[in-house]
Amino acid sequence: MSLPRRMLGPSDREVSVLGLGCASYWAHPRFPDQKARAVLADALAAGITVYDTGASYGNGLGERRLGRFLRELDAEIDSLLIATKVGTVRAGNGKLVKDFRPQSIIDQVEQSLKRLKLDRIGLLQLHGPEPGDLSDELCSALVGLRQSGKVELLGINGFAPVIGHAIGRAPFDVLMPFLSVVEPGNVDLAKGAAATGQGVLAAGPLARMSFHPPLKNWLTRPAGLWYLARALYNGPGAFLRARRYGRVLSYPGWTPAQLAMAWALEQPGVTTAVFGTTRPEHVRELCQAAARPLPDKVRQKTAELHAGQSPS
Repeated sequence: MSLPRRMLGPSDREVSVLGLGCASYWAHPRFPDQKARAVLADALAAGITVYDTGASYGNGLGERRLGRFLRELDAEIDSLLIATKVGTVRAGNGKLVKDFRPQSIIDQVEQSLKRLKLDRIGLLQLHGPEPGDLSDELCSALVGLRQSGKVELLGINGFAPVIGHAIGRAPFDVLMPFLSVVEPGNVDLAKGAAATGQGVLAAGPLARMSFHPPLKNWLTRPAGLWYLARALYNGPGAFLRARRYGRVLSYPGWTPAQLAMAWALEQPGVTTAVFGTTRPEHVRELCQAAARPLPDKVRQKTAELHAGQSPS
């Protein structure tokens, strides 16, 4: 079963509908290299062509691992879209801070190229900016990076205000809003961006599995404790509200994660849904879902829940 592909925005690139997020615990020093490499190997074998990381993940370890493993696995790098993020940096006190000064962004790109062992970044995204950060000077610096050949596509990964501000705005080719069955509010943003010709990557399509928390795995594995903490990041209330979706994400022959992914992929405008994992079998599970349509019954029930109705 081959992994479907879609055209990415204004580019002539055809990319896989699933992307692997080389971030979170995958980029954590406590996660062994051998296991991180195995996840990447299965993603390549499954036909995934989008790999999303960032300079701040693991303090650069996400980029270094991705660059090294792609070469160890003899990946055809020119056929892949390697995406990384800039603008989130580690300050002298060790805390992550935002830095979107034009010269700093240029310097950050140089550092990312070295860590990734690349001559050009396929997609460079600003990492969590505010609308006010998108100054003319910053946009000019981004255009300069593209003209120099160090960057192919430009984008933004962030929350709704900045994504809405950047729809249809140059020089951004790709936007990456958070979009999942649990957080469907950005569906209109994805649709609007696509209508202007921009590509859309859906971030967090599995909502950290908050709708069907795998507590057995979370409470018995270091990676699981990490994901549990991330799932509780917005507070117990948000976590408990997400559990309502566990009732509708159920269908014979499907896992809840597969249904959530299929839902994200059928939203108008979405080119690729980017997920993270520490398990190769999870990669294979989601690739199976990407090649199947969402069951009508599940689509109906999720629509009723989104509308505030009790699912029939």
